[in-house]
Amino acid sequence: MNNLKAVFWDVDGTIADTELCGHRVAFNLAFKDFDLNWDWNENQYIDLLKISGGFNRIVHYRNEIKSELTESECSNIQSRKRFHYKNLIKSGKIKVREGVLRLINELSSFDIDQFIVTTSGRESLEPFLNTSLSSHLNCFSGIITYEDVSKHKPYPDAYQLALKLCKNSEVNCIAIEDSFIGVEAAKAANLNCLLTLPPWTQSIQNINRKANACVNSLGNVDKPSKVIYGKKLLRNIVDYNYMTNIIN
Repeated sequence: MNNLKAVFWDVDGTIADTELCGHRVAFNLAFKDFDLNWDWNENQYIDLLKISGGFNRIVHYRNEIKSELTESECSNIQSRKRFHYKNLIKSGKIKVREGVLRLINELSSFDIDQFIVTTSGRESLEPFLNTSLSSHLNCFSGIITYEDVSKHKPYPDAYQLALKLCKNSEVNCIAIEDSFIGVEAAKAANLNCLLTLPPWTQSIQNINRKANACVNSLGNVDKPSKVIYGKKLLRNIVDYNYMTNIIN
């Protein structure tokens, strides 16, 4: 039997509902600051989430619409976007997802190593950590961000670094992800993976089927989790025992 020893947490869409109500809004505010006639609606942004990293999304969209913006200008837009995103976080509009804090506490009580592994930049991540997750930061053994690796999800580099830092075998670790590219990155690093669908999921027909299991949320006692595929829940929530079960 494989014992659970480490859990790697994605952030955007996994720990918090950051994408549609956070990053997307911040991008659109930054576009206005640069007098760009760009406005990413929810459907557009869901499609752009296939591209890892905010700067890469701007460049991808620039290429798609054949804009003449330089990469330097795209970088400036991304910097301005971070400014707006920080303000959104400080305003309290970014909420932690159902069951996240409960599971972080439970894993900590079992002395499980927990790492944040995200494609977000540290400058964007830290305001969120220092507000919504401030009371739980001591539960984490390390944080890996955009700046720590050269190739980002769906490449395995960030998870390979997490494995190196936690000094555990892949079979004893699991990543919690919300996206196709996140699952791809975890599996490319030979990791177990739990897929927790983000609130903006439009259909379960096209979701990634490579994870060990997939749920609609981590769940709380008053708001149970629902399994989309994989082993049945033991207590209607994702907990230490369930995560141990799905890696075996």
